[in-house]
Amino acid sequence: MAVIHTLTSNEAVSVLNSRTGGLTAQEVLSAREKYGKNIIEEKKGKHPIFIFLATMTTMMAILLWVGGIIAIIAQMPELGIAIMLVNIINGAFSFWQEFRAGKATDALKKMLPAFVRVIREGKELKILAEELVPGDIMVIAEGDKISADARLLFCSDLQVNQST
Repeated sequence: MAVIHTLTSNEAVSVLNSRTGGLTAQEVLSAREKYGKNIIEEKKGKHPIFIFLATMTTMMAILLWVGGIIAIIAQMPELGIAIMLVNIINGAFSFWQEFRAGKATDALKKMLPAFVRVIREGKELKILAEELVPGDIMVIAEGDKISADARLLFCSDLQVNQST
């Protein structure tokens, strides 16, 4: 497929086997059969134990474990235990941050728009975002969130906020 942003609007529509009047019902069914639903597949997350163990086995953590063991062997058990405790506390903080980041990512996924306006068979329709297929003509207005990768065919006074 050509790099879509380098094509003219008409060329982009043609490459996606669409038209400015939108897809027909048959074309939508065919595209959905070929490409599937417009959803991001969820990978099963790691178990929290494995996340915690990963924080305890980073290069820095391993160096601290070795340092703690060497301190204990060198007859400085207080220092060795202190180093190991610092390592455990650091691992706990790292685990907590990673765990919260995972929760934040899940919350962001839930914020995805549920509906999108498209033109199909010459009519503007409101459909579930997961029902979008390649070649759909989306109608985007102020305040809308964009539900899929898209190529603009026409715009007027466009401003985009990518922070959300």
